[in-house]
Amino acid sequence: MQTPYEVASKSVIPAIRGMISRGLIEKNFTQLEIAHALGVTQPAVSKYFWDKRGRAIDFDHRPDVRKMADVITEGIAAGKLDRVQVANLIKEMCDYIMRSGYMCDLHFEIDPQIKNSNCKICMDATAQAV
Repeated sequence: MQTPYEVASKSVIPAIRGMISRGLIEKNFTQLEIAHALGVTQPAVSKYFWDKRGRAIDFDHRPDVRKMADVITEGIAAGKLDRVQVANLIKEMCDYIMRSGYMCDLHFEIDPQIKNSNCKICMDATAQAV
């Protein structure tokens, strides 16, 4: 069974980076500048741009997620966010996506056992660490 964090690291975070990358390309950032801002490689940015990475899950139709990505994009473009701040905002965005249940369908597809168990782990705000 894949944990929600495994699904997020393989699908959600690349999707978020892809949204930000495409937004920065529209602002005439080079792939190398974007890679530096996001802490990834230039080839990764190229794959985001050409939809070869970060498309396992699509958030473009989610206005709330789109808005969060736009805030990060604008912060980078304005030079107001450093890499640590960007990483933290991506983490917060990922947490929001998980709590909202937006990655459940993908997780169910990857691991049908999860669906059969009526999983709500990500959306349970009261869950406590052991």
